Amino acid sequence: MRLEGAVLCGGASRRMGQDKAALPHPNGGSWLSHAAELLSQVCPSVAVCSQHSSHADLIAELERVALALEPTPAQGPLHALQLVLPRGSDSALLVAPVDMPQLTRSALDALIAQWKHSPSQAAVAHDGERLQPLLGIYPGGAEQRIGLAEVLASGERRWQAWLATIPHQAVVLPAQPLINANTPAERARLMA
Repeated sequence: MRLEGAVLCGGASRRMGQDKAALPHPNGGSWLSHAAELLSQVCPSVAVCSQHSSHADLIAELERVALALEPTPAQGPLHALQLVLPRGSDSALLVAPVDMPQLTRSALDALIAQWKHSPSQAAVAHDGERLQPLLGIYPGGAEQRIGLAEVLASGERRWQAWLATIPHQAVVLPAQPLINANTPAERARLMA
């Protein structure tokens, strides 16, 4: 089964006070380039879901990474997923948020390995306390796309609401790589 990638970074970053995608990553580049490059190590193509055309500059030097512009105003990550969820049932989508700057290749490898045991189910990261559904692998195909469209048509925007309608398994991963940063204080603690 083909595994495509997508980085979610279409939010306004209000709590951070600046664009999280453009924040400098300790390993060089930006948070966005780090996430996209990480996914490109395990996926033949990566879409960057964003409403910000300026994000194209942050990924310009990365091969097999392209911007998937979300319509404005932003409608949230579930709407972004609708743009990139594979049409074919022979493909799945590895999704990661831009605000997990400590995400590692080993965490992705563990998620992928578990998903391969049951590729017809979504594999959703779990940090030991709760699901982290913005990091997961979601099967493509008409049935999945129709189900997602129905959830969105009902006015629902929460990822957890859609997740409750599809077969999925929780994949417990080390908590540290799954920590996301939404405020300057969280970022400072994470980068210390």
